[in-house]
Amino acid sequence: MSSKISKLILLLAVLLSLAGRGFAAAAIGSFTITGMEQLSGSTWDTGVVTVTINGLSVGYSYGQFSTPASIASALGALISNYCGYPVYAQANGATLTFYQRGTNAISSASITLASNNPSSLFPSPSFLISGVPSLYAPVITALSLSEGPPTMGLQITGANFGAQGSVSIGGVPATIIAWTPGAPGTPDSITVQIPPGLAPGTIAPVNVTTWTINIGQQFTFKVDAPLPCN
Repeated sequence: MSSKISKLILLLAVLLSLAGRGFAAAAIGSFTITGMEQLSGSTWDTGVVTVTINGLSVGYSYGQFSTPASIASALGALISNYCGYPVYAQANGATLTFYQRGTNAISSASITLASNNPSSLFPSPSFLISGVPSLYAPVITALSLSEGPPTMGLQITGANFGAQGSVSIGGVPATIIAWTPGAPGTPDSITVQIPPGLAPGTIAPVNVTTWTINIGQQFTFKVDAPLPCN
């Protein structure tokens, strides 16, 4: 009996380890596959869905019996079992969610879907990708001010900020006043309030984090003495 219990405990430990493998970290983005497999005459549409991150590509070939959920599941398994890949992936139905693997930073990412058949045979794709995540690391290009007192507003301009995230100044979380993704070809911007309590004269690094991707120190802000009350 004790031998059986020991084996059950060992099996449970392995299953828990596998279940949590790579998914303890916060999600860094997801996309959803829509559509359905098409038939033209006696020919089924075939093609490849490819996920490329940091120049490493993982592709899955779809065909006659493919569904959005089966494609997402297959890609998730291929990505998670690719030991050198910078992310893990997990499918929930037709949605595939990415999770950062260790401390890997994302420098480039793309998701493509291409049919092997001529457009005259299948004028529209069998499957589509929606909600493609912005996995690129955010980049700060400018600050509206280089110094100022606590509680003053500060606008951070840059790219790849996405739709949500956090900002810290001198390691202290800053209150978000506005988070505005830019239109195509225009920069993103975030307006924050300089955190109270930072000591005057502090040269404070400004950091933007989207999902779990942190840009590190690119700009600093000099904290001045608080404004006197009237």
